[in-house]
Amino acid sequence: MQTSAPPAAPPRAALPEHLQDAWRRCQRAGLQPDSPLPAQPDSDSALYALRQRHRSLQRAASPLMARLARQLTDCGSAVLLCNADGVVLHRLGPPAFLDELARLGLHAGADWRESRCGVNAMGSALAAGRALTVHGPEHYLHALRQLTCAAVPLALPGGARAGALGIVGPCRHRQPHTLALVQLAANEIELRLLDDTPGGAWLLQLRDDDEQDCRLVFADDGRWLAGCGEGRARFAALGAPDDARHFEQLFAAPFEWWTQLARRAPERRQPLQDQLARDWRGCLRPLAAGDDDVFAPPPPSHGLPRHLLALTGGDARLDAAARRALRLVGKDIPLLIEGETGTGKEVFAQAFHASSPRRDGPFVAVNCAAIPEGLIESELFGYEDGAFTGARRKGHVGRIAQAHGGTLFLDEIGDMPLSLQAHLLRVLQEREVTPLGAQRAQTVDIAVVCATHRDLRQAVADGRFREDLYYRLAGVRVRLPALRERSDRAELCQRLLLEENHGEAVALSPALCQWLDAHPWPGNLRQLRSVLRSALASREHPDDALDLRHLDEDAPSPPRLHLAPSPDGRLADIEQRAILHTLSACAGNMSAAARQLGISRATLYRRLRGAAA
Repeated sequence: MQTSAPPAAPPRAALPEHLQDAWRRCQRAGLQPDSPLPAQPDSDSALYALRQRHRSLQRAASPLMARLARQLTDCGSAVLLCNADGVVLHRLGPPAFLDELARLGLHAGADWRESRCGVNAMGSALAAGRALTVHGPEHYLHALRQLTCAAVPLALPGGARAGALGIVGPCRHRQPHTLALVQLAANEIELRLLDDTPGGAWLLQLRDDDEQDCRLVFADDGRWLAGCGEGRARFAALGAPDDARHFEQLFAAPFEWWTQLARRAPERRQPLQDQLARDWRGCLRPLAAGDDDVFAPPPPSHGLPRHLLALTGGDARLDAAARRALRLVGKDIPLLIEGETGTGKEVFAQAFHASSPRRDGPFVAVNCAAIPEGLIESELFGYEDGAFTGARRKGHVGRIAQAHGGTLFLDEIGDMPLSLQAHLLRVLQEREVTPLGAQRAQTVDIAVVCATHRDLRQAVADGRFREDLYYRLAGVRVRLPALRERSDRAELCQRLLLEENHGEAVALSPALCQWLDAHPWPGNLRQLRSVLRSALASREHPDDALDLRHLDEDAPSPPRLHLAPSPDGRLADIEQRAILHTLSACAGNMSAAARQLGISRATLYRRLRGAAA
């Protein structure tokens, strides 16, 4: 992002009328063009609570944001989602550009209201209730004139404001079609929001000759309830929804006939003409209420920075490890991370670094087991020109020196050759490193994080690891639980699927959920990610739900459900064990368990209450 002086603002008359109105609103709010951006709150617990209140909006927007982010890969732009108050709920984009926005204070949880940040696409779209673009000098505040932004307000099915979707990027990457991309995505998000409309309603899906989709929601008696995107706009001329018109005031057809047709042939599209003589093909179907508890995130871990918080997933052991590590932030005490191979030790180290005062410094990772023994000394400590035969001209800066001002992560420290351990101990004690062939030592300012899957205390006892180095590295030890030990496997699985599927949610069959939960996962997270990635690649269609048939041929047979009869063979006992087993396989998700058992949630709750009694 360029940091040169901002361009001069255009003459007021050169601005479109809606931006002139926005500038006037800023002046009335007492903002000055040279005012700095206001300080933004940065509270993880507050952000968590905010996202909890807007789960439906985030669930609807997430796949579309991911799609936009993929389309903008080469543009260096970010996709943003705000709530109706202009507070950023979620951001997707290149990490470097997101960091630039964060330095301006425009991070998740930031308030982009026009009255705080001046004219900007997100805040002004919400204030004006219309889609708009704000480019460079059209921004009211100088601090934002290096940006180009396009945003579209989002509406709930009934017409109330839900938030805004926008794209923001550097001025030099302005694209003429950006607003159109945002508009298309916003329409789809509003369509998805219909899924959260309460049950006892009917969804009318319409399509015209131009293949334009409209969706309208009606009550059981035919009253208009909601519309979205094109549906709301295209039927505004008929008085909906302000006049709360009836189906038969919008269309030349009886509502009862359409509901009867829907019960007989729910997927069949029929010709339908509205009161403006426009021709459609429509399909009416019952609209079920959305489940509130699907993929509900765990309670917040108060006091944890967002990078460590994102790792915990609600597992008590991992949460305790994160809290223990957090006590070291800003202190010159090494952190030793223990755990089986594949448990996420490097990811944990990266989160620790990102949560520390050194977050703007380098994070240098060295796998001590992956570097040949003959090269590890030169890799760690570096060398001068001509230090040995084959040395690079001008020498090589070692990994320890590269980490100056940041964090050095030594993975698989238990595999470091014994001969080098004394050199590393000296570096840690004196905070100096001497490259091979150099005459003088270099001072280094580093935080040290190590990881191992080995028992270092046993290695010390066996003489394979220096005792003094062990006590120098093990300032604070944390152990990451194996995947089979974690209580958040279901939530973790969904998180990995979102990452592997570019932010788009993936449905899982009950049988696959049961298999994933019962598998021992000797390879831990690395193995789970590999299995999910292969399963995604095996789908014939991107919208297919994952099932056992998508697993690799080498995957073990799925677990079988064994329900041993009770001593007296009571059916109630067998039923109760089946319910509890299914709940366990669904990680406590009542809706998923009910679907797998083929009963309603109300019936499931009733059976559980009866068992408790």
